[in-house]
Amino acid sequence: MTEEGQVMISWSDPVLLPYPLQYEVKISANSGQNGWQVVEVALETSLAMDNVLLDSSSCVQVRCRNRRGPGFWSDWSTPYNLSLRADVLYFPPKILTAVGSNVSFHCIYKNKTKPVESKKIVWWLNLAEEIPASQYTLVNDRVSKVTLFNLKATKPRGSFFYNALYCCHQNRECHHRYAELYVVDVNIDITCETDGYLTKMTCRWSPNPNTLLLGSSLQFRYHRSRIYCSDFPSTSLKSEVKECHLQKNHSYECTFQPIFLLSGYTMWIELKHLLGTLQSSPTCVVPADVVKPLPPSNIEAEITRNVGLLNVSWTNPAFANSELTFQIRYAVNREGMAWELYEVSNAPTRSAVLQVETLCVEYVVQVRCREGDGAGYWSNWSRSAYTSVKDIKAPLQGPEFWRIITEDVSKRQKNVTLLWKPLPRSRALCSVSRYIVRHQTPGNTVWEEYIANGTTCSFPWTEHTHTITVLAMNSVGVSSVNFNLTLSQQLSTVAVVQSLSAYPVNSTCVVLVWTLVPQLGVITSFIIEWKNLNKEEEMKWVRIPPNSSKYYIYDHFILIEKYQFSLYPVFAGGIGKPRATDQFTKGGYDSGNNGSLSVVLPIVISASVLLLGTLLVSHQRMKKLFWEEVPNPKNCSWAQGVNFQKPETLEHLFIKHPKAMSFEPLLLEPEIVLEDISVTKVLKEEDTQDLLAIGSMPTKTPGSEHDSACCSSHFNSSSLSEHGSREAPRQADVKYAAVVSESPSAGLHGQHTRPGGGLESCCSAQGASGRGGCSGSWWEVRNGVFLPGPNTLSLCLPPSEGFSEPLDEDEAFLEGEGPEQSLCYLGVTSLERRDKDLFLTEGSGVMCEFHTTDLPTDGGFPQRTAPHLSTFIHSSLKYEAIVPYVPQFQVAAATIQEATE
Repeated sequence: MTEEGQVMISWSDPVLLPYPLQYEVKISANSGQNGWQVVEVALETSLAMDNVLLDSSSCVQVRCRNRRGPGFWSDWSTPYNLSLRADVLYFPPKILTAVGSNVSFHCIYKNKTKPVESKKIVWWLNLAEEIPASQYTLVNDRVSKVTLFNLKATKPRGSFFYNALYCCHQNRECHHRYAELYVVDVNIDITCETDGYLTKMTCRWSPNPNTLLLGSSLQFRYHRSRIYCSDFPSTSLKSEVKECHLQKNHSYECTFQPIFLLSGYTMWIELKHLLGTLQSSPTCVVPADVVKPLPPSNIEAEITRNVGLLNVSWTNPAFANSELTFQIRYAVNREGMAWELYEVSNAPTRSAVLQVETLCVEYVVQVRCREGDGAGYWSNWSRSAYTSVKDIKAPLQGPEFWRIITEDVSKRQKNVTLLWKPLPRSRALCSVSRYIVRHQTPGNTVWEEYIANGTTCSFPWTEHTHTITVLAMNSVGVSSVNFNLTLSQQLSTVAVVQSLSAYPVNSTCVVLVWTLVPQLGVITSFIIEWKNLNKEEEMKWVRIPPNSSKYYIYDHFILIEKYQFSLYPVFAGGIGKPRATDQFTKGGYDSGNNGSLSVVLPIVISASVLLLGTLLVSHQRMKKLFWEEVPNPKNCSWAQGVNFQKPETLEHLFIKHPKAMSFEPLLLEPEIVLEDISVTKVLKEEDTQDLLAIGSMPTKTPGSEHDSACCSSHFNSSSLSEHGSREAPRQADVKYAAVVSESPSAGLHGQHTRPGGGLESCCSAQGASGRGGCSGSWWEVRNGVFLPGPNTLSLCLPPSEGFSEPLDEDEAFLEGEGPEQSLCYLGVTSLERRDKDLFLTEGSGVMCEFHTTDLPTDGGFPQRTAPHLSTFIHSSLKYEAIVPYVPQFQVAAATIQEATE
């Protein structure tokens, strides 16, 4: 398809002939028997077809003959079928191009054999990205053109190495046919290197794996110019193919040998495929500009004497220019060397002097070079050269030393043993062959001892004053700065250290602190000795400056063992009297740099905060225990008027006097039913009327709403009946009975009892709910039946009495679902005080039933009761009592015996 929208047919010439040809093109229609033929004459190898042919399938054949003279026509070529009747036609159907290029596709879209106007055609890439309309071009009313700019490499998707381009109708109707676009990255870098002997040039290149399309091949092509390279290298038709070899690192190497050092070699990579040929960008190389010289030779390295510098020398490589740049790398010869780099430019002497930090070690040195103008490559590193360790100059100073004095009583003499520490290499410069111990006595007598191997020396001390000097010696000379030590019997008794204390910091550090008395002389230094007294270890020592008053000793200490620390003042004329301590001082040493303080202080603060929190929680618990478990005096009648500010009040509140009452073990069986009760009093007929009248009065106890700490939960008989009809929740476990009497006429006799008789039930009053409450009414015995008296008395037995405090299980029961259950008790009093002491209040609504058959006849009880009274009692109580009573709590006079069951 041409830019004008015409179909172009092209062909190739036959075998090259010495004269021009003319061509005839025959186009035959294949539609039915009425096929037609069109013959066209062409002088070129291509012919533009009429667009009418686009609507049918055709067969094309070509023949040729001599254009200028007589001759015969050749045979017709093999028929070529043109199938132009498809719904969508792409021109070209496939394109192979390079990254960064621009390509164009043409399209003719037919909808049921009817061409679609080009302005209604849209383009999609991979059916996922719509190409903007700004990239469309309307060639004519039937042909649409799209141009893609600056293409990126196609990413392989499985076995597909191309992008699919779709020509669609604007209503998003697309045909399944598509055009294929192959975009290959052929930007392949080519690097070349000329060897140090200037005899060959090796070029290397690595192809991108995505460029290797199926059926493609890569070739290295080049052409050589006579001299240098042009500013803009380009490919040439006269190029040659260079054979390259695949290496293990998946790169290719091509070798040029022999070479022309000043010629320009233009080279590129060519990709050949059935869809076309692609070429990488050409690059031009001059062999003289890419030389990798040979490494320098004859490398020597040494540490210079009396200066302590690293001196490196070498020889320039052959076949190299005189102007070279060198790099030197050196390191201490040990495992895991850390190289340091030093660069030298224009070194005509072919040597360099480097300053190094450590002198008495072995160094390894290497050198490499390149062209001075920066062209070419660095050579390989030369072979390694090693320095030898040897003495640079005499030791800087002699060793520090100390003495140990032992006294031989039998021989009446003192022996001195000198101890010194070996000199480090930085002070010995670089080794010590032997030590010289110089002695001097008051008579200017001087002699020397040579210690070749070892760091100790012993001699007898017979003079009053003896001066020792220890010198270090190597192959260069003897140390000039040395330490002197004078042994004086007179100064050994001078005590200038007033106190000495040792404080352990941790297992690796102990700080020594001391004070001095007014000095008798100038102290030149201090010597500290320490050793473990529990083990046979060598004594350790250290010399410190004279202006110190404390010193941190770093060693491995076992703090549970015993150590001895000694401090010696050293004067110019001798050693003073030492001060020693063999125990650690308690309390610790307060120092701003003490690391243990930062550990101990947070622990102390945390412990203080925890203790404070515990006290606060305990305080809140005590308040809760007192104000919740102990009733509020403002709301509890029994507590009114009690002074809780007095200490003895709480004691009397929780502890009852043994003379006032006696305690029996509490029975905590929750499901025992109160069966029998016996009362020694005959029921009179006039009392039954009071019972019927009072039992029907729904009165309320005054003050029950305020006595919240005493009163029980309020629930009526209907709720109790309903409660008793189903499985009852767990009852309160603490029950008790009380007997209060002041008259002998109120005695109760229970000699004849029988299970199943007696009191059927006992209900709580309809008062306000409260914790640990009890019945707010008293019962009065009238004619053998408990009746409410004319007055109301609120008797409160709070939990603080000690016998009615509910257990945890009771609290759970009271606070759970269902009606609250209070603690009830049975009270009996004298008949003579029935007008004052009431056992059943008017508002309580509590009745107790007695079976007449169960009452003893000999105790004054009637054998029968009134029928209406019996009916009333049986109809009023319909559930069994759940509170069993045995003597749980009683108060009795000295002459009266009362009992309750």
